[in-house]
Amino acid sequence: MEIIHTIEVKALVELQKMDAAMDAKKAIAAGVPVKIAALNAAFEAKKRSMSAAHEALLALQVKKKDSELKIAEAEEGIRKHQRELNLVKDNNAFKALLSEIENDKKNKDELETGILFLLEEIDKASVQDKAIREEVKKIEETMRAEVAALEATAKEIAAGLETAKAERAAAAAALNPDLLEKYENIRVNKKGLAVAVVHEDPATPGKYSCGGCHMSLTPQKTLDIKKHDTFAVCQDCRRLMYLEKTVYGEPVKE
Repeated sequence: MEIIHTIEVKALVELQKMDAAMDAKKAIAAGVPVKIAALNAAFEAKKRSMSAAHEALLALQVKKKDSELKIAEAEEGIRKHQRELNLVKDNNAFKALLSEIENDKKNKDELETGILFLLEEIDKASVQDKAIREEVKKIEETMRAEVAALEATAKEIAAGLETAKAERAAAAAALNPDLLEKYENIRVNKKGLAVAVVHEDPATPGKYSCGGCHMSLTPQKTLDIKKHDTFAVCQDCRRLMYLEKTVYGEPVKE
C-alpha cells in the first residue's frame, strides 16, 4: 500500500508530535543519572588528586623531620668525640676521633643542605596543597548546584510526563484502531518516528524528501503528499509521510 486515505491524518500527526515530545523528555530524564554519575566521578578524581598532593606534602615534612633528627645525632656525635679527644693519649686514636668528627661535620653539612632543598619543596607543595583544596571546594559547590538542578529537571519532567501520558492516551483512544496499530508497529521499527514530515529543498523548489530517511521523493510521491486526507508511504523507509501545508494549510503571511 503506497498511500493511506484517512480523515485522521491531522490527528495522527498530532499524536506523533506528542510521542516525539515525550520521547525527547524521556531521553533527557534518562540522561540525568548519567550526568550526575559523571559529575560525581570527576569530583572523586579531583579529591584523589587533592589527597595525593597532601600526601606528597606530608612525605616531604616527614623527610625534613628525619633529616633534622639525623643532624641532631651528628651534632651529638661531634660533641661526644670532642669530649673523647681530651681523654685519649694514643696518637692513632686521636687521629681516628678527628676523622670521626670530620665525617660527622660532613654529614651534618650535607643534611643541612638537603633541608634547605626540602624547605623549598615543602613551600611549593604547601602552595599546591592549598590551591587544590580551594579548587576542590569550588568544584564541590558547583557540582552540588548542578546535581540539584539536574534532579529538579528530572522531577519536573516526570511530573510533565504523567500529564502527557494521560493526554496521549486520550488522543490515541480517539483514533481508528487499525490506523493506530499500524502507527505503533512502524514506531517500534523506526526508533519512535512513524509519521514523518516531508521537507522541500530550499535550493530546488518542488523537490521533496522524507523527513525520516531523507531520501528524495519520486514524482508520484510528490503528488501523493499534496492530497488531503492522505498519507504517502515512503518508498525507502516505509514511514507515513505528510506535507505540513497540506495538513495545516498555508502559513498566514503577516
